[in-house]
Amino acid sequence: MFLSVIIPVYNVERYISRCIDSVISQHLNNEIELLLVDDGSKDLSGKICDEYASKYSWIRAFHIPNGGVGNARNYGLKQASGEYITFIDSDDFLDEGIYAEIYKLHKEYNADAYVFGYKDYPKNEKAKVHILKEGYCNDSITLADKYLEMKKNYLMFSVINKVFRKSICKSILFNTEVHYFEDYLFALSCLNRVNSLYAIDKAAYNYVHHEGEHLGVKYTRPEIIVRVAKDIKSLSFSLPQNSELKKYTILEYYNNLLHAVDSSRGIFQRLKYTKLLTSEIKKNGSLQEFREFLGRRKPIMIIPNTLGITIMSYLRCLILKLR
Repeated sequence: MFLSVIIPVYNVERYISRCIDSVISQHLNNEIELLLVDDGSKDLSGKICDEYASKYSWIRAFHIPNGGVGNARNYGLKQASGEYITFIDSDDFLDEGIYAEIYKLHKEYNADAYVFGYKDYPKNEKAKVHILKEGYCNDSITLADKYLEMKKNYLMFSVINKVFRKSICKSILFNTEVHYFEDYLFALSCLNRVNSLYAIDKAAYNYVHHEGEHLGVKYTRPEIIVRVAKDIKSLSFSLPQNSELKKYTILEYYNNLLHAVDSSRGIFQRLKYTKLLTSEIKKNGSLQEFREFLGRRKPIMIIPNTLGITIMSYLRCLILKLR
């Protein structure tokens, strides 16, 4: 069997049928299995999963105690029997035929991983499309170029747009203790074992946005953000490299440290993590490039010392709260 598709399911009775139907529309016949991992849903999601499993022999439903999306994905990984694995979030859905296209490419290239793009849904004036240039990469130069493109196009951090050879990531699990960029850590860990990759120039995954979804975002402690930022930097530096990718990884690292500053509670904690950011910039350089990287947030770096950044970041957070 070619592909195991893992979907963690939790309280998505309004969306799960659309998600499952989009996998059914891939038309891979006997080359696909769908693993629905019901993570202790309290609505009808689990029942819907069971109904699909009763109708299709290649769909399996599992019911586990609630443990979070990472735990559900890890459970699915243990059950997967396909040569390749991939993931979908249960409120999202696929365009028809993307997995069949990957299967066809696999017959020709037999790559360790396949990557495609995604687009925001519903489509409106704010919706964005993230896509890659088509191509096969099987050496350090082409892989480094592709990883840079993936980072710049926001296509590196997620697992939903990637199909990995299962043997590549058989010993890699999602970190269930950290609910911050756990997708990114998993994807980077897998990519560190990849020797060949095929990029598909289609935004075939529909990333669904829900009204009010950014309200009440779960708080992440700054020390966790810093720890994950260092892990992301380390894993990124372990990939095939070129000078531009290395510099972009440093800028990304600075940006994650700035998230730690924004997540700080109280002036002394904010000063602590701002001092860490400024010391890293002093050690690694690229201050001007980081200003440009920040885009509309570049005023934070007008006075690029600990006190200046602390004051400007605090003012920015205050302004955002007052909007």
